[in-house]
Amino acid sequence: MIKKDHRFEIYRYQLIPIDRFFEGEFFGSIHNINDLLEQKNALFLEVLRDINQISEGKNTVIAKKISENRDFLLFQYAVNRSIVRETEKFTEEQLENWPSFLVGFWNDKDVQKIIVEERFDAFQHTETIISAIEKSFNEKLKKYQLRMHTEALFDIKDFWKIIEKNQGKINSIDFELITPNMANISKVLPDELKDFAKLTNTATTNYRITADQDSALSIDQTNRQLSGLVNYSSEGGGNIKIKAKGIKRQIQTSKTKRSIEMNDIEISANNADDAINVMKGLLQ
Repeated sequence: MIKKDHRFEIYRYQLIPIDRFFEGEFFGSIHNINDLLEQKNALFLEVLRDINQISEGKNTVIAKKISENRDFLLFQYAVNRSIVRETEKFTEEQLENWPSFLVGFWNDKDVQKIIVEERFDAFQHTETIISAIEKSFNEKLKKYQLRMHTEALFDIKDFWKIIEKNQGKINSIDFELITPNMANISKVLPDELKDFAKLTNTATTNYRITADQDSALSIDQTNRQLSGLVNYSSEGGGNIKIKAKGIKRQIQTSKTKRSIEMNDIEISANNADDAINVMKGLLQ
């Protein structure tokens, strides 16, 4: 058994009703939106167990469940990356190649995290596979009147470092927020914002602050409302885009993801449960 290092980037998924004011017929034991929200993780689990193949552009991605340990499911994913090899006969031949990587889902209603192993032979960026997962899962979740929204977790200190580095030069900040339905991460948000989003059937909220072109935003960490938006976003509730003078590109917090590492270990079906317990500990 060859041991190796594993680095996982962390995402949060939230399960939002497609229509909070849906008046049609529901299904099974679900009769209204409150029932749907109560059972959303059980419905997500059904979809999670059912999907063994997803599409990413022209690529096929296959999935094999390694272990299901209570509310944590660990999968091995692989993508078709066929290679062309030159032979001793001065010809070329195409070989099947399926680089694999691990994907874990912690489906506790108060956690709802996905970890994706970095494997550059498969994908250059983990958000590529996250986007493919979201698209494929939402095709299945639609029949349950649910939509999956995912965002990367980032270290809040990274945001304030960006602010400090560009103090006096920040033109605008865009907050792209998922309408919250996880009380443990949304308690930092103003109640007015949460209530407004739900009363207007909003799935995502874009909140932008912009300074005059001849001035700059005054960003203070002690500002309670601003800190609430930043804290919620950092826990996977949204993405933040910062535009500063002298920098052509927007700075995005989704590019500074949180990660966990497991070193010198081979993760397989034989030790998957132990590996899951370690993953949970690292994700706390």
